[in-house]
Amino acid sequence: MKSIEGAEMEKNIDLKKIFFRAMEYWPMFVVFFILALVLAFISFETTIPLYKINARLLISESRESNVSGSVGATQGSLPGITLGRQSNFDNQVIVLTSRKQIEKTLKQLDFEISYYREDFFKTQEIYKNSPFRVIIDSSEVKPEDMSFRIKFLSKDQFELTVDGDKEYAQKVKFFEKVNNPRFSITIVPVEEKIQSSGYENNTYRFTINSMDYLIAYYQSKVNLEKVQYGSSIVDMWILENSTGKGVDFLNKLALASVNYTLERKNTIATNTITFIEKQLIGVADSLGEAGNLLEEFRSRNEVMDVSYQGQMIVTQSSELENQKATLNVRLDYYTYLRDYIQTNRNVQDLISPSSMGVDDPILGQMIGQLSTLNAEKSALKFNSSAENPNVIRIEHSINTLKNSILETLKSVVATTQLSINDINNRLYSLSNEIKKLPKTEQMLLGIERRFKMNNDMYTFLMQKRAEAQLAKASNLPDNEIIEEAIVFGRVAPDKKRIIILVIIGGILLPAVIVFLMIFFNDRVLEVEDVKEITTLPIIGQVPFEKFKGSKSLNHDQPNTLLAESFRSIRASLGYYANQKQNKTLLVTSTLPGEGKSFCAINIGHSFAQLGKKTILVEFDMRRPSLSRYSGLEDNGVGLSSYYTGETPMEKIIFTETGIPNFHLILAGQIPPNPSELIAGEETLKLIEYLQKEYDILILDTPPLALVADAHLLTSFTDVNILAVRHNVTPKPLLKASLRDEKVTKIQRLGILLNGIPFQRREYSYQYGYDLKSKYFAKNG
Repeated sequence: MKSIEGAEMEKNIDLKKIFFRAMEYWPMFVVFFILALVLAFISFETTIPLYKINARLLISESRESNVSGSVGATQGSLPGITLGRQSNFDNQVIVLTSRKQIEKTLKQLDFEISYYREDFFKTQEIYKNSPFRVIIDSSEVKPEDMSFRIKFLSKDQFELTVDGDKEYAQKVKFFEKVNNPRFSITIVPVEEKIQSSGYENNTYRFTINSMDYLIAYYQSKVNLEKVQYGSSIVDMWILENSTGKGVDFLNKLALASVNYTLERKNTIATNTITFIEKQLIGVADSLGEAGNLLEEFRSRNEVMDVSYQGQMIVTQSSELENQKATLNVRLDYYTYLRDYIQTNRNVQDLISPSSMGVDDPILGQMIGQLSTLNAEKSALKFNSSAENPNVIRIEHSINTLKNSILETLKSVVATTQLSINDINNRLYSLSNEIKKLPKTEQMLLGIERRFKMNNDMYTFLMQKRAEAQLAKASNLPDNEIIEEAIVFGRVAPDKKRIIILVIIGGILLPAVIVFLMIFFNDRVLEVEDVKEITTLPIIGQVPFEKFKGSKSLNHDQPNTLLAESFRSIRASLGYYANQKQNKTLLVTSTLPGEGKSFCAINIGHSFAQLGKKTILVEFDMRRPSLSRYSGLEDNGVGLSSYYTGETPMEKIIFTETGIPNFHLILAGQIPPNPSELIAGEETLKLIEYLQKEYDILILDTPPLALVADAHLLTSFTDVNILAVRHNVTPKPLLKASLRDEKVTKIQRLGILLNGIPFQRREYSYQYGYDLKSKYFAKNG
């Protein structure tokens, strides 16, 4: 239980740490939020408004029979590949948004010229509210896909410019014809709109659109969605800037979808009627001729009727002739069907066998399959090219099925011909019977037979034509408009979406960036980071302060948090080698720029304030910086001149530092071999001399992770201080440096955390003195 509570406490502390770290980047949040607001305002003001316009349609399944079979290619399948069968609903949805339907719709609308008004931030389409109309003289030249700009100079004069042609600008008046090699137009006012439009204070544009552009534009805009799963009611909608224009377009397109199936059914019925009427022409002529001949024969021979035997022969002959006529109609239909398929005409307009009295189930099934495959191919072609593999496979299946139909036609034609031959033989037998009758009766019987045969054939065709006409008159569209187009509301610019984007861009995005910066920051930020790496004692923490000028000593501001932090460090150092009156301190770091020299000089100053005679020696002869921190002029006299013997030991000490009890030895000129110089006997002599003369000796050394200079001096020291700087020292490098064998052998090594921002001291109170020498405490 304890461990769980401890884990939760640690987690809460971690979240708190992350929060406080993130708060250091609050200016980023402000900048991002302001930037997001500005971008949101620009987006809202410059985005052209779009409105959703919706119409609702009922798309019914076709009433045509869809029988399945196994002749040729199986319905819904191709050789070697099984395809999902497309319903008539899916096909109609594709046809509804096809180029052909869009073009048919646009030809009924006046969309050739689009009119716009330029507002401050955007251009708004005004459709039928334009104060003027453009009349194109297409007899001379018909411009397409050209945009013009109209800027009114007065109530009846304006400047006309052409987009893309910077040199063209012409002053024009209403009713004045503008001729150009590329266009010929006249602009006239619209009386009912111009009075209240304030047109003279606005700038307008108009675009002359080609039909190809309009078709492609609206074909990409139309969307179809089922109202619910399993329903054949669809919502057809578009996004349009001009609501009136969108409503007009959708209503026309919905009406075109209703008329599509009706026109298709009427086309098939019309083709059937036309075929029958062609047959009727010949039969009517033969019937008229036979009727005249019968009337003439009867009047000439005064024979009104035939004998009972003759009537029986006529009845049998009439039945056979009717059967023969029906078979001949079938032969004509088979010939029509064969020619239709061989010429690759549109199968959608094919006359069905049943409408011609052909009750052949196999042939009817194959024609149904052919119609289905052709519908699938048409649907695929709306959304893909002819090279699409599925289109190619369906083409192959259609060709296979057509060959099967042609082979079937050969078989049924042969069978029909045999039946006709059989009837002819039976009629021949009846003819022999007729020859036994008297001569006059034979002739009358033959004429009546011919008349009755043509009359029955004519009656049959008239009946079929009447059935086709009745079917055409009773045809109803498969689709129905449930709701005409209405405006559902504005969808762009979307205020909710913009607010969400502001929240994302102004709050969440900087939060993510800050989190990633914190998460991937592998530098030391606070005491806990050091404690995770090492168990070495933390001697103290130095707050970050900015200084004016070059000095960074704290003697001129004794009551600051910085000065108090070095007093705390001084107290901590007093516990090391406390039995010794004279102490030698070494200050180093892992990398340059971690503030070791700054810390060394301020530690020295802190000890000097106690009356301790203190000296700071700059052993960092590779990158000296004490002259800059102390404000002393580096005249080249220092350790390097002592090592070369140019200057005696006593002469390299700067005693006039401006701080009582605080002396300095600078590095001097940068030598080529600092490590060899430090390792020499002269270093021992210098340190022994300074340890006798001063209470506190501080050695400022180069970074121990880069060179070995600091390691050479640790044998002389009582305390070794490793300066680690907030947000500068890499944790992996610090960890590697402390695990180095040379560093692990250093005795009395402590960590000094430098450059901690005041607000980062979340977990403790900071103490100091105010100007009246009173204590104060401030929560970090």
